[in-house]
Amino acid sequence: MKRHHQPTTRCLRSPNKMGATQHAQGCCVRKPIGHRRPITWQRPFLLEALRVVLTAWAIAAAFTGHPQNAWAQQPQTTPALPPDTFSQTVADVRTSIVAIGSYYFKDEPTVQYVGTGFVINDGLSAVTNAHVVDALKKNDRLTQMRVFFPDDRPVDGRRAEVWAYDKLHDIAILRFESPRAKTMTLQTAHEPAQGLAVGILGYPIGLKLGLVPAAHRGVVAAVVPAVLPLPKGARLTPELAEAIREPYNLYQLDLVVFPGNSGSPLFDVRDGSVYGIINKTLATRTREHLLSAPSGIAYAVPAYWIKHLSVRVASMTEDDRQKELKRLGLVGD
Repeated sequence: MKRHHQPTTRCLRSPNKMGATQHAQGCCVRKPIGHRRPITWQRPFLLEALRVVLTAWAIAAAFTGHPQNAWAQQPQTTPALPPDTFSQTVADVRTSIVAIGSYYFKDEPTVQYVGTGFVINDGLSAVTNAHVVDALKKNDRLTQMRVFFPDDRPVDGRRAEVWAYDKLHDIAILRFESPRAKTMTLQTAHEPAQGLAVGILGYPIGLKLGLVPAAHRGVVAAVVPAVLPLPKGARLTPELAEAIREPYNLYQLDLVVFPGNSGSPLFDVRDGSVYGIINKTLATRTREHLLSAPSGIAYAVPAYWIKHLSVRVASMTEDDRQKELKRLGLVGD
């Protein structure tokens, strides 16, 4: 009878001390020689890795809508920042900002600078502080008055003259030579909200730093009365008496203001509409008159008073307007 070949087997137990392998029944497991242990894919770390890969693939497929192209998608770039509205507004109003001063060939230097202004109304008018005009009057330079635009040539500026003057609210409107310039819009319908982001553009420290308008940004800190109730025994000046008879508000600002910024526009950073005109001296004579030294707080006169002055003078005859300016000593000989 043909005998079947039995595969050679070996014991999986270690040999004993004598080198012999025990083969008691049931003492060991016998497997064919040459048998290879199968790869154990069920190991925990391999399963976890596979789970992570499949999850990532599923998420990518869900967002792209194309599972076959999920791995080919490029990484997302950082979204662009929203535009800086303040810088855009400054660029838009920059050409409306003028330096107020004089040009006289005997002066050294020939160009003298006293403050800032900005273009309003028909493009041939600029508004500034009344005390800026007073400085030119004091130096006997009203007939040599000039407005200087940041990009204008020639460098001796455009001739200008006083057109309207409001001592109480420290505002003066000038008329200058053509061509017409870009105007700024006055916001007189309402007062700025407390905390509103605002900016100014002007010429701090004067022409010593060059004819380059500098921008500053801040907020409206408060809307305050120009004059507080006077304590008993306080000295009542004519200016204080007039401010008490005709009360008005000022805009108190959390904003950097330097000498030379007097007359700068206070504008909304979003659209450039003008809420007021910067004033460095009026508050020291009214709101802060009891302080031994100026506080350094910046203030602005509401734009309403610029419009009020324009309307009042426009309703006057030219003869009456000239008589008023002559009475104030603001008409050059």
